[in-house]
Amino acid sequence: MSFGKLKTALKGIINRKDLTDELAGDFINRAVTEMERILRVGSMEALLQATFDGTSNTITIPSAYMELIDMFTAEGTLEQVDKDRFFRECPEGRPRVFIKTGASWLLKPTPAAGVTVYVHHYAETPPLQVDTDESVWTRSGFNAALYAAAALAADYFQMEDQYVQRFQSKSDGYVVAIQNQDLGEKMSGPTRIGRPEYRGDY
Repeated sequence: MSFGKLKTALKGIINRKDLTDELAGDFINRAVTEMERILRVGSMEALLQATFDGTSNTITIPSAYMELIDMFTAEGTLEQVDKDRFFRECPEGRPRVFIKTGASWLLKPTPAAGVTVYVHHYAETPPLQVDTDESVWTRSGFNAALYAAAALAADYFQMEDQYVQRFQSKSDGYVVAIQNQDLGEKMSGPTRIGRPEYRGDY
């Protein structure tokens, strides 16, 4: 599916001549933004790689950043600490701790030249702009985005509350299903079945 098809579906549900293509696109992008404030699913995960020169200990937080999962190097995971612990940390060795301050993360000890720090985080998906654009929401979360956008549009056009509530309820149901599916995938892990005890080879 594409952004254009999502807009067409939305206009079909709302069925108003004053729901322009531009307005439909705005409702869809707003709906996606609102869903991403709630959902934390695998498709929203991103990995930032920062390679250091030996003088800086700062990583700029990406503009699409939403929530940190973890931060690590090839030697281990860094721990997020408070400022007092950060200042007490030994300044020598591999990076072990970090703090968030303003629009940056500060690491300590300062990474040596050539060290890469990986920031695993949840990030916003880029806004949909042209009709051929696709994202996880147009492909796997089509109905969730469609009905969330329909609720926004129905409220905007002051349609009866029953329409707003029905659209929002349908979207919420899809959002819960997406979240549950993601949790199921994260918790399933590999399955290993041992050999039955006291049984010979067949």
